[in-house]
Amino acid sequence: MQATLRRLAKEGAGAGHIADAAVTLWRGVDATLSPIIGRRGVAALYKRSLYLIRSDYPWLTGVHQATVREGEFAPLHTMLSQQTSATAAAANSALLQMFFDLLGRLIGTPLAERLLPSMRDTPNSGDAAQDTSP
Repeated sequence: MQATLRRLAKEGAGAGHIADAAVTLWRGVDATLSPIIGRRGVAALYKRSLYLIRSDYPWLTGVHQATVREGEFAPLHTMLSQQTSATAAAANSALLQMFFDLLGRLIGTPLAERLLPSMRDTPNSGDAAQDTSP
């Protein structure tokens, strides 16, 4: 999915379109992980990820402060929409990577890869999570 956002930016998609795609992705992450770690767990990882990448993307500090409800991604959409397409895609990619890294520390990287295979920004991300035995 990260590659998709970068591709959209390279193809000239506007920041609003990138923000739409990013929020769709985050809603999917929330829907996938909420039954496992709870909505509060997803929200805590999301907010921690925002906090940790704030030095690279200081404008995301406003998203961290504005996000008060679990599953709320409107502040992220607003801030991504106000950036250039390339910056919006890069910031969301960094946010996703940080989220995935934190999740991997919490539940283990192999399980995180199984639950969210599209979040890894590596060419073989889907291969490691698939069981090909009969």
